[in-house]
Amino acid sequence: MSDILDPRHEALVAHLFTRACMVLGMPGFELRPLRRRVRGVGKLHSYKLGYTKLGEKRVTVDLYTPRTMKPRKLDAILRVICHEFAHHQAPPRVYRHGFRLVRMAHHPPFWMQYKKNVAALVRDESLGRYFSAPTP
Repeated sequence: MSDILDPRHEALVAHLFTRACMVLGMPGFELRPLRRRVRGVGKLHSYKLGYTKLGEKRVTVDLYTPRTMKPRKLDAILRVICHEFAHHQAPPRVYRHGFRLVRMAHHPPFWMQYKKNVAALVRDESLGRYFSAPTP
């Protein structure tokens, strides 16, 4: 089985990713598709849509649904890209809870940044047509 299921879908997502980087002002980022070891077989213990590391300029996004391996909607992929960019724009907060330090990755300023990113992509003329419904 080939590692790339639909080359046209992956090329379109790569093009949309570069456009999203331009719109959001995040230059130099690299897109990597999430590759699963065994596709569509067995139980799904870990269900990730995407991830990123704060020290690196790399975003990994799952382009296919986990069980049936159909291409994911472009709306969902663009929202995951906005989510991962928000991690770089509003980094995690560290606060003290009793005697422990707790790292909070999804804090209220993070979600405000995510909504700003989605709104910027919806307003864009080339990326806005991929969003199915306007967000509140």
